[in-house]
Amino acid sequence: MDATWLIFLGFLLVLGASALETYCAFGRMARPDVKPDILKSRFRWVLETLWILLLIAGGVFLLVRVDPIGIILAGVAVVSFWLVLPFILTPIMRNRLLPHWDEVKTELIPKGYDEKNYWRGDWWMVEDKQKPKKKKSST
Repeated sequence: MDATWLIFLGFLLVLGASALETYCAFGRMARPDVKPDILKSRFRWVLETLWILLLIAGGVFLLVRVDPIGIILAGVAVVSFWLVLPFILTPIMRNRLLPHWDEVKTELIPKGYDEKNYWRGDWWMVEDKQKPKKKKSST
């Protein structure tokens, strides 16, 4: 196989690893009532292991060219995995995995959410993962 195809395959594996890691991260932070069923079972550990293996395999394929270009491409893939792709994939995952607005509107309307912004908040997280609420000062 040509090195170009291996590099392309490496980027695809890193992209797949990032998507799977984002899915698993949603499951780690979600309340039990909104967590996907597959992440409530023992299969969750298979998914967690799979994204790590995909990342390692993608890194190996990217380093098939052990020269400055190969190292730069591997660096780009790592930066993409940890910094760029989460900003793209996290909103997509939340939008797809959270329950439909009709199912949660009675809970969320009093909290100030509406149909267009309910997936942006942290209402779906377990309490220890939520950002602390700022207390209003009485000065």
